Parts: sequence; C-alpha cells; structure tokens
Amino acid sequence: MLVIIRSDNQAEFAMMHARLREIRKAKGLTLQDVADRIKPTGTTAQTIGRLETGVRTLTIDWIDKISQALEVDPSDLFAFSQTGNVVIDGTVTASGSVLDREEGLLPLRPTTRDPIAVRFTDNMGQYRAGDVVVCERLTEETMHRAAGCDCLVKDASGRRHFGKVFPTRERDVIMLAPLSASGSIKTSLKITMLAPAVALMRALSH
Repeated sequence: MLVIIRSDNQAEFAMMHARLREIRKAKGLTLQDVADRIKPTGTTAQTIGRLETGVRTLTIDWIDKISQALEVDPSDLFAFSQTGNVVIDGTVTASGSVLDREEGLLPLRPTTRDPIAVRFTDNMGQYRAGDVVVCERLTEETMHRAAGCDCLVKDASGRRHFGKVFPTRERDVIMLAPLSASGSIKTSLKITMLAPAVALMRALSH
C-alpha cells in the first residue's frame, strides 16, 4: 500500500482534508462511526472532525488509519492524476549520491510540471529506506524556489546528488548540505539541473 504526501502545495492539503469528508459522507458514516473504526483503540469524533477541517495534521500514520477505517486506498485521498507515469531516475545512497541502480515508472503522476523520482536505499533524515521521492525539475527562471529545499541536482560533470540546497551569489552554483553524517557539504557545486522534492511515496506496513 502506498501513501503520497505533497510537501509544497497547501491547496492540495486542503483538498485532501475535504476529500476525507466527501468519502465519509458518501459511505453514510458519521464522525463517530469513523472514530470507532480507527485501529487499534479507536479515537474521538472530535479528532476525526479536526482532521477533516485541517485543524489537525494528516500524518502518514493518520492517513493509513483513516483509509482503513473508510475502506479505501490511501491514494484515493489525494488530488493526483491517475494517468501518466513518473520516471524513477536512480537510487539515493547514504552519502547523497544518486546511482543508476534502478530505472522504472511510477503509475501515479503528482500535479507537477516536470516530475522525476528517486528511491532511497538508506534512512536519511526524514526519509526511510524504500521511500520514493518525486521531484519537480525547475527552469532557470524558477530556480530560486529551491532555496532551503531537499533537492535532486545534477552537477556540471553529470553526477547527481540529493541534499538540502542553499543559494550562492551565482545563479547556477549552489551549496549542497548532506542529509546524513555519511555525506559531505559541497560548497560550490555548479549545477545543470535542480529539482526540489514535492511528494513522498512510502509503503505502509500492517
């Protein structure tokens, strides 16, 4: 089972909260009905109401529990297109290097202009081994949006890296901070591609 979280678009989060209410009402369930179905110990109707209105954050754990309570797939809660594919461009190692260990396609396309994905082989910061992160390739005019973001980048030699981006005085030169102790800071990295992470796909275990 997969869950997808969009990280940079508050409008999509709002639609996701509204989608919860829409599915619940379509199934003829009350807030208390859903609360009673939450495993393993249930919750309160007030908590479900807060999740539907966005007062409470929909974490991965809550998305998993509510999708089970509503008897739907987690992807049904998201406003992503079910058509098209996203290329998995490689795997991210503990050092932050991206290797050509995997090529494939994801059957879901987030609502982003130019997506590309990588899979993690190790736990790194907020990411877990097995996670697939979808990134959006930016144009030269929009590269400023990547400041402070986790990004997939390609340097002038063609090597790819994943880390947190900080701008420099030169538009096509960045500082790249590693997400784990295994990596090293790259202080003056000349880049030809910059793609901030916009969505996370994680397998949920039951």
